[in-house]
Amino acid sequence: MKKDKQIVKMRIPARIQQQMLIDLQRKHPFAYERVGFLFTKSKKLTNKTMLVLATEYVPVADEDYVEDKTVGARINSTSIRKAMQTIFDNKGGCFHVHLHDHSGIPGPSSTDKKGLPGVAESFSNISGEQVNGILILSHDSFYCTVKIKEKKKFVLPASVSAVGYPMNQQFNNVRRIEKNDVFQRQSFLGKKSNHLFENVKVGIIGYGGGGSHIGQQLAHIGVRNIVVFDDDKIEGSNMNRLVGGWFRDIKKSLLKTAIAKRVIKKILPSAKPECINSRWQDNPDKLQECDVVLGCVDSYAERQQLEAECRHYLIPYIDIGMDVYEEEDKSYSMPGQVILSMPGQACMRCFGFLTDEKLGEEAARYGKVGGRPQVVWPNGVLASTAVGIFVDLVTGWSRQKDKTIYLTYEGNTGIIKDHVRARFAPEECEHYPFSEAGPPMYKKL
Repeated sequence: MKKDKQIVKMRIPARIQQQMLIDLQRKHPFAYERVGFLFTKSKKLTNKTMLVLATEYVPVADEDYVEDKTVGARINSTSIRKAMQTIFDNKGGCFHVHLHDHSGIPGPSSTDKKGLPGVAESFSNISGEQVNGILILSHDSFYCTVKIKEKKKFVLPASVSAVGYPMNQQFNNVRRIEKNDVFQRQSFLGKKSNHLFENVKVGIIGYGGGGSHIGQQLAHIGVRNIVVFDDDKIEGSNMNRLVGGWFRDIKKSLLKTAIAKRVIKKILPSAKPECINSRWQDNPDKLQECDVVLGCVDSYAERQQLEAECRHYLIPYIDIGMDVYEEEDKSYSMPGQVILSMPGQACMRCFGFLTDEKLGEEAARYGKVGGRPQVVWPNGVLASTAVGIFVDLVTGWSRQKDKTIYLTYEGNTGIIKDHVRARFAPEECEHYPFSEAGPPMYKKL
C-alpha cells in the first residue's frame, strides 16, 4: 500500500482489547470463529492526523451467525443492520473484528480480503467523516486497515495502540534510525525499546523545574518526538531549578521552549522537538496527538483540566508535583506526588487527590512561603520517577501488568512510597467512561 498523506492513529483501551479477546475465543454452536464490532469516534486534527478512539465493543449475537462450513464465520444481514443503526445513533465509526488464534502480527486471509472490505464500505456510507475499517486480533498483536470516506483505497494506520499498562503500540510505515552503540547499555529494556522510543510521541506540559528534568531524560533514552508546552520566559528566580537554563538566557528573556529545544537537540540530534510557546488549551490538537503526556503544572484546577483532556482522548497521563508547607512549629515539610492516570483505571478523583474541596480552597491554602516554592532536587526525584514509569509503560520491561500508581514523596526524608489510597482505588473509573471519549457530540433533544 502506498503511504497516504493523511495519518491515522488508532487507540484502543486495553480493557476493551481484553474484552474482545475473551469474547472472540468463546466457542459457538456451529461457527468456527466469532465476530464482533468495535465502535469508535474519530477526530481530524489541524495537521491532517485522524484520531480514531475505540469506545465500545459489541459481540455478534449467536442467532446472527449463518451456518457455512466453507468459512470461519458468516454473519447475517441483521447483525450488519444493528451495527449500522449504532453508527447512525452514535454518529461514530465501526470496525469489523475477528481473531486469528496465534501470537505475533496477524494478516488477512484470502477470505478476509474478499469479504470484509465491503462490510467496512457499507459502514462508511452512513458515517460521514468517521473512520471505519477492519481489525484482526492475535493473542498479543493486531492488524488493522481503515477506510476514510474521501479516499478510494483502504490504508494502514500510522499506529495502533492498546492503551493500558504496559502499552502495546504498533507503528506502521516508519523508518528505523541507524543502529549505534549509544543505547547499548539500556538493551535490557527489550529488543523493540529503541524503535518504540523513536516513534512514540510524548507531551510535556510545563518546562519549569520538573519538566526540564523530564525533557533532558527523555532525550537521553532516545525519545525523538517530544512536544513541549510552556508560555513563559526564563527569569532569575528560575535558575535554582530549570535544568539547561543559562544565566545569560535571563538577559535575553529566552523562552523556556527555546531552552527545551536547545537541550533536547544537543543531547539527541535526531530528535524532532515541537516547542509550543503557549498553554496546551490554546493548541489542544497538539496535545491530543501525543501518545503519553507528562504534566508538571502548579494547581489542582490545571491538573483537573489536563487529566480530563487526556482521558477524553485515551492518553495515559503522568502527573508530578511538590510543595513546601510551613508547620505550626515554624518548620517546613516538603510533600510531593507522582500519579499515573490511565484511561479505564483510577483517575485522580478516584484516588482522592482531586476533590471539590481542594479545588474550592486552592487559592487560600496552596503554599505559604512565597508562591509555590520549588527547588531542584525534589523536582529531579519526582521527574526521574515519572520517566521511569513512562519507560516501563512503553516497553513493559518490568513485566508488571495493570499497575496502579499513586506515589507519595516525603522531601524531608527523601522517601517515595505507595500512597495508602492506592490500595482502595476502584479497579475501574466511573468519572471518565469510554463512551465519553473523543470530541463532544451534540444530540437534538
